[in-house]
Amino acid sequence: MRVMDPGEERIGIKGAAAVLGRPVEAVRGFVESGRLAAEPAPEGTYTLRLSDVEALARELEVEETEEEVFEGEVVGDETPGGSRLPAVPFERYERLLQQGQDYKTRLEERNRQMQEIREERDAARVEIDRLWSEIERLNLIEFQRELQEKTISTLEEEKANLEAERERLAGERLKLLEEKSALAEERTRLEAELKVLKNRGFFSRLFGE
Repeated sequence: MRVMDPGEERIGIKGAAAVLGRPVEAVRGFVESGRLAAEPAPEGTYTLRLSDVEALARELEVEETEEEVFEGEVVGDETPGGSRLPAVPFERYERLLQQGQDYKTRLEERNRQMQEIREERDAARVEIDRLWSEIERLNLIEFQRELQEKTISTLEEEKANLEAERERLAGERLKLLEEKSALAEERTRLEAELKVLKNRGFFSRLFGE
């Protein structure tokens, strides 16, 4: 039993009857006899592969052609060793040619549709590749942005630390300047006292005090 391919084109029993040119009951008979494979469908009916129906249509045409041979009429040379082929009504030939042309037209249309599907598929693949490239680029930009934000945050933190350190050093410098100024004043005072003491000692020695 052939496995059903969900990708194959399928038709209902009425569509199969139209393709075969037979009544619906005849199509059911082909299914029951095994000449057509069917798959159950909702509402108690079933579907068939269009390719199977077309293949059966060709088989039926061959069978009908063999049945419509005129008794005693042949096509070809009647000489010994010549080709003796059964004759077929001209109307039958015309119908077969028309059906062949219809099959050819349908095949060309199906090939055109398949080509359009392939082109759409290729275009979709190109678009997918473009989108993936865009996604990768956006991810890289996002990573760069996060890295930049982290870098800026780190720099701002370091800048704040340096500002605090500068203010601390400025405070210590001011404190040292004040201490230096106080030391200078103390030195001046001590030098003045020392000078007074030296002068007093000089006058004491001079006047004998």
